[in-house]
Amino acid sequence: MKSQLARLDKGILILILIFLVAFLVLFKPWIHGFDTVAYYSWLRSAVIDGNLQISDEFAYYGYGAERGTTPTGYTYNEWAVGSAILWSPFFLAAHGLSLLARMVGLPVVTDGYAAQYVWAISLGSALYAFIGLFLTYRVCRQFFTLPVSALATTAIWLSSPLVFYMYSHPVMSHANDAFAYALLIFTWHNTRHRRTWQSAALRGGAAGLCALVRQVNAVFVFFALGEMVIDGIRTWQSTRQTKSIGQFTAQWVAFTVAWWLAYSPQMVAWRIVYGHWIELNPYASGAGVGFSWLHPHILEVLFSTAHGLFVWTPLLLFAALGWFFLWRHDQRLTTLLAVNFALQLYVVSAWNDWGGSAAFGQRFFTNMSPAFVLGLAALLSTLQNRIPIAWLATGCVLFIAWNALLIIRYVLDDIPHGGSMSLGELILGQFTVVPRYLGRILEILLQRR
Repeated sequence: MKSQLARLDKGILILILIFLVAFLVLFKPWIHGFDTVAYYSWLRSAVIDGNLQISDEFAYYGYGAERGTTPTGYTYNEWAVGSAILWSPFFLAAHGLSLLARMVGLPVVTDGYAAQYVWAISLGSALYAFIGLFLTYRVCRQFFTLPVSALATTAIWLSSPLVFYMYSHPVMSHANDAFAYALLIFTWHNTRHRRTWQSAALRGGAAGLCALVRQVNAVFVFFALGEMVIDGIRTWQSTRQTKSIGQFTAQWVAFTVAWWLAYSPQMVAWRIVYGHWIELNPYASGAGVGFSWLHPHILEVLFSTAHGLFVWTPLLLFAALGWFFLWRHDQRLTTLLAVNFALQLYVVSAWNDWGGSAAFGQRFFTNMSPAFVLGLAALLSTLQNRIPIAWLATGCVLFIAWNALLIIRYVLDDIPHGGSMSLGELILGQFTVVPRYLGRILEILLQRR
């Protein structure tokens, strides 16, 4: 019965319609920039070359001279393998169809670089991000009405870097990252009351996938493990039964084993490329980027014009404030979201490249989109008692327009891809970009260049 209601949920139909329209307008399958080459090279090299020596992939895209070699003789690639694994079904489908086309005499290139491969994995990113939005929406519906849940999901989606990285720059990890975290929230929320090792294994596997896609996400494990320890202590205090200790141990072991199994592909890649199973900071050896743990740039990450989270995406500030209202609905869920955000904020702000170099917005928090959706939904649900939902929707549309104008300016190089700019220039440019570049905007939309 519940699955039938989910299929008939009009909010899901709205999300599908928005996905298709945005896909037609914004989708751009391409490999552009160093990071995309690094993520893609894992997949192309493993399938086409049968190894993890990615020097030819970097050279093909013009980055060969920038890479050194590891002690094992492999070219450095410090980027996580999770996206390559998530893309693999789409890549393999494209490769299989290409080989089939060659067999029947069609002049199809099967080298792993051809357009059909890039198109396939780019589509994969867009679909993964949408699945993440769908899962987030389903969690939202367990607390809030359909209009509020659909509006919050759509508003965060279209007013944040997520829409850019799932359509216009899809061969990055961020769309997949948002999917992985949404899967973790969905799995945790729907299994947390089941005190079984199977449920713990599902949560562990989802948490491990998050770390596999982006290594910084390994910090998410702290809340889950702490939660199990606290629950185990409370159960023992209330029951004083030896059986409760066994149940806790089974859950803890199942979670831990599932986490490491999900994360094991990264460890195998490190073993082959670096010569050891764990690399705490692969960026230090490859790109030379480290951490300043005692001097985090927390305020800059949140409020700087150099991709500050709440400056580039102001709706996220309201969404974060919404966690206070979400507390009334589910205290433990709110704690999970807030702790995960705080942990990631600290790690990102301590990283020497906290602004994300060339990036659209504060891209490192794209994975937290589900947390912001739930926060915004809680805020909208509270406000609709005083403000009509139509007015709230209008406000969300204004934030979406702000993000759309930023995307236009980013594409036209009207704002710096890296570094800061004055706040006045950032705001004023939002109102003048369309009349200044109307011809080029129309050309991009019509010719898709």
